[in-house]
Amino acid sequence: LRGAEWRQWDLHIHSPASFYWNGPRLQGDGTSAQDVAIVDQMIGALNAAQPVVFALMDYWGFDGWLALKRRLAQPGAPRLEKTVFPGIELRLCAPMSGRLNAHVIFSDKIDNQLLLNFRSALQLELVNLPLSDHGLIAYARNASTAILQKHGIKKPDIIADEHKALQAGYKIAELKAESYRAAIKAVPENLAIGFMPFMTNDGLGHVNVMEHYAYAMSLFDSSPIFETRDDAHWHAFVGRKTEANVKFFDAFQEALGGVPRLPVSGSDAHQFVGDGTNDARGYGDYPSGRITWIKADPTWEGLRQAVREPEKRCYIGISPPKLQRVEANKTFYIDALSLAKVDGSTLADAWFDGCTLPLNVDLVAIIGNKGSGKSALADVLALVGNSQQHSHFSFLRADRFRGKAGEPARQFEGELRWLAGESTRANLADNPAADRVELVRYVPQGRFEALCNEHVTGRSENFEKELRSVIFSHIPSEDRLGALDFEQLIDEQEGVLRVRLDDARKNLVSVNRVIAGIEDQMHPDIRKNLEEQIRLKTVQISELELNKPPAISEPADTLTPDQVDASATLVSLVDKNKALDTEETLSSESLTSLSARRKAVRNIRERLALLQSQVAVATSEIADDLRLIDLKPTDVVELEIKDDKLHSVDGDAENKVQAIALRLQEIKAMKEGNAGQIVTATEALDGPQRAYQQYVNALRTWQISVDAILGSSNIPDSKRGLEARLAQLDKLPFTLEERRQHRTEIAGEIFDVLSTQRDQRSTLFKPLQRLIEENALIRDDYRLQFKANLAAYHDAVSEKLFALVKQNVGELRGEDESRAAIKVRLEAHDLDTRAGALAFAEDLHKLLHDSARQRSPDQFDLTGLMRKDRTPSEVYDLIFGFEYLEPKYTLMFQETQIEQLSPGQRGALLLIFYLLVDKKRNPIILDQPEENLDNETIVSLLVPVLNAAKKNRQIIMVTHNPNLAVVCDAEQIIFAEFDRKANCRITYLSGAIEDSAINAAVVNVLEGTKPAFDNRGQKYQ
Repeated sequence: LRGAEWRQWDLHIHSPASFYWNGPRLQGDGTSAQDVAIVDQMIGALNAAQPVVFALMDYWGFDGWLALKRRLAQPGAPRLEKTVFPGIELRLCAPMSGRLNAHVIFSDKIDNQLLLNFRSALQLELVNLPLSDHGLIAYARNASTAILQKHGIKKPDIIADEHKALQAGYKIAELKAESYRAAIKAVPENLAIGFMPFMTNDGLGHVNVMEHYAYAMSLFDSSPIFETRDDAHWHAFVGRKTEANVKFFDAFQEALGGVPRLPVSGSDAHQFVGDGTNDARGYGDYPSGRITWIKADPTWEGLRQAVREPEKRCYIGISPPKLQRVEANKTFYIDALSLAKVDGSTLADAWFDGCTLPLNVDLVAIIGNKGSGKSALADVLALVGNSQQHSHFSFLRADRFRGKAGEPARQFEGELRWLAGESTRANLADNPAADRVELVRYVPQGRFEALCNEHVTGRSENFEKELRSVIFSHIPSEDRLGALDFEQLIDEQEGVLRVRLDDARKNLVSVNRVIAGIEDQMHPDIRKNLEEQIRLKTVQISELELNKPPAISEPADTLTPDQVDASATLVSLVDKNKALDTEETLSSESLTSLSARRKAVRNIRERLALLQSQVAVATSEIADDLRLIDLKPTDVVELEIKDDKLHSVDGDAENKVQAIALRLQEIKAMKEGNAGQIVTATEALDGPQRAYQQYVNALRTWQISVDAILGSSNIPDSKRGLEARLAQLDKLPFTLEERRQHRTEIAGEIFDVLSTQRDQRSTLFKPLQRLIEENALIRDDYRLQFKANLAAYHDAVSEKLFALVKQNVGELRGEDESRAAIKVRLEAHDLDTRAGALAFAEDLHKLLHDSARQRSPDQFDLTGLMRKDRTPSEVYDLIFGFEYLEPKYTLMFQETQIEQLSPGQRGALLLIFYLLVDKKRNPIILDQPEENLDNETIVSLLVPVLNAAKKNRQIIMVTHNPNLAVVCDAEQIIFAEFDRKANCRITYLSGAIEDSAINAAVVNVLEGTKPAFDNRGQKYQ
């Protein structure tokens, strides 16, 4: 029931009817009591021996086979537990010295008459008679005396005694090689296979091919099976070049016509039980331990399949590598799945009750019509194997077998029996707990969809998580830095880089705020407003000019002494006020300068406090590493902040501010006192003098008003201050360009950190890449490569960007159009390079500004595009901070990135990844996705992978197409058809399908033709 398994086959034994038999021989046709006892003994020896398949290679005839067949048909005969094929050992006439043996093996279903016909079609040399007892006797009697003497035969003896003549014929007779080849071809329905000894006694390997080329080639062509026992020729026959056969491999393959042959090593036993020595071998006693293992059903069809695929299906040695691997890892191989109703179940329908499936340790294919239960079996295997993929179950769901209340699934439980270890059991209504260890890897159809397609669109990181898990499994333990998983390792490895990234992005935020402020100032309305204010100031000055006090000349009248004193006082007071005005202006400017100094001190202290905090954090983060190398934080880093000078500067500024404030109060008081004195002195003057002095005072007041409007460049609202701001606006484009260049430099630094992250992560999969490079299949044919790159998905960029800006203008009008605009720009640049990433950022920046100008041609900034409560600087932080760009793991398949593959190719790539790269040994259950993994992809890409992978783990594949199961070389094919009323009905098939109810197309595949695949899951065509 388990299909094609590695089994011992002994295809070269003799029966008690054979010439040179050691022990009691059959005396007649096998019907006498003595002969029956011998045949029964033979059956017992066959059953007791290790091999499961034997071939009787009796010399010159089939008497032993016919006796065995006759006995097995009799009532009361012992049961033969092994498969036995009839065969015959012959000797061919060879064009060289020495002897050349030849064998033929036949189906155990062949009719007796066909065997007799075959024998009679063979022609003896010398006498030109058919092979028969009469012909052998005639051959011996016509042989030369020299030949007879060489074999210790006396001619008078054989002339007088027919029995001795027959024995002599057995020893010396030779057949015409042409008749041997023709007789094999004449056996109908592929019921006979030529079987030549090679590097054994009297084998074809001793023939000088160059001297007897045509003769040797004709036997090579007619012999699908060769008997040999040395490794060099065994590998050469199956088409495998090794160091031992490299010198003759090419010529050998040419002799074989490039067609591999099945090499075997038989016991050549001439007795039932050996004595433990190489010279007296019994059934299954292989010379020098050169055991023949064949992976096929123990049937004639199984042998024919091994003939067609010898490299995959034969091994000569103590034990095939797969059996050794299974023996060493039994807990990783499922022995059987059983399903039954729970105790006390009252459910009337049988469904799965009593169903038991023994499973092959290689590739198991579950086939059947749609709805026949293939995915049900896969789900059950996954469930009982503690798979956590229950969200992707297609059968064990609430809307199907589990129902809303878990019925009828709750009525059944499954059990997985392993080759070793405890069985696992589960109720079909209950998912495994999250903390259960997964004993199988389940890849259902929904899992393919989630991993393959969502990865391409950037909606899911599940595929990358799978990659990370496998990458981590291949990293040597000494390089894992104590991490338990990939994420922990990245945290350990990239801690410093993340600090650098945070710092660079903080610097970027500061620069972007300045840039956004500059852009805001460059709005045309700002300039217009300044120009309007300057115009108003000019008008105000013009108005003052019109109201300037009319000039009055100083009177020339002679002044009295009191008036002279009053005049002098007035002049002195005016001069003092002018000096005080000047001092007041200078003091105000000093206060502005001192305030800037104190603000600078505060800024420095804040930055130093941040630095102190960062050093403290860094010191804490490296503390564990320092302890590992027996160092203290102070041994490697010390931060000294010298606040004395800052304190001195701040204190000095504060003192000066206080002194100036006191002085300003004094100036105010002095000016108020001067004003009273000016009034008194003015009143002491005569009329003309008083008028002149009033003019002087009015002119001074007028000049103060003019000076207030004119102001200085330091006074923002004055005419000169406004003109200074206007001059600054003229310089803003240059300043903006400088700031943008600075931003580009910071963005480049951010990219460099991300690039370093990518490169460091690339080193993590070097062990895995080395493993890939050691595998010729995935290195040369699939060119599978891991790649870490800096990637961004246009959907992700769009989501982040359009959360900040509106989509209602230009290329950014409408959902689809906006996303298309982002996509086309993203695809135009290689974001894995510094130049490409910066170019994309600039391209995106230009798109936004162009869109903003379409809304308002005079608009310079992005304010009009912003969503509520969002600012342009946030957009710049996103674009130039590369928040959408991060190191990603991907796979290159035949030099194409996974994002560019078809869904079917992505599915194939995922399976290649699981089957050949994943170090886990758990059984893998594949429920073939009909969309993501089509049949042609499986045939063209996965067949070699499946063949390679099943050497290391058990694979269970669910497919709707039986042809695929055969093309994929499934060792076991299970055709399932479930009947809920009459219990589940299962038809077991094997990789060497014998008689199936499926379709002849499957057999056609085995014969070497590949019918068209039916991808629609209809009844098999």
